[in-house]
Amino acid sequence: MTFIAAQMLLATQLSTMAQAEMLSTNEVISKYASYADRDFLLSELNRQEIRDELVARGVDPKEAETRLNALSNEEIASVLQQMEHDTAGGNGIVGALLTVFIILLVTDLLCLTKVFPFTRCAGR
Repeated sequence: MTFIAAQMLLATQLSTMAQAEMLSTNEVISKYASYADRDFLLSELNRQEIRDELVARGVDPKEAETRLNALSNEEIASVLQQMEHDTAGGNGIVGALLTVFIILLVTDLLCLTKVFPFTRCAGR
């Protein structure tokens, strides 16, 4: 009986031993970066104008915070990337207008059009 008890004790001790593994620097950085990203989004959510807008749209700020906490690290990174690329004011419209302006300016300088009064035709 003592022999069986000793075996049981050894079996449980071996199964609960901690296992160590090497962590790369990138793994550690990405882990703490995801914490920082989550904290950034939570701080943005706690801004008063954001909370007012959520309430105006019928969303409970506490529910939004709960859902934000439930997001995975990949989803948090995706949200931040979307926020970075989707700026207010629409850079796409500004880029299109700038492109049209440059095309018209070049065609004015090449004497193909006369849109802007401040340009002089290069052929004269």
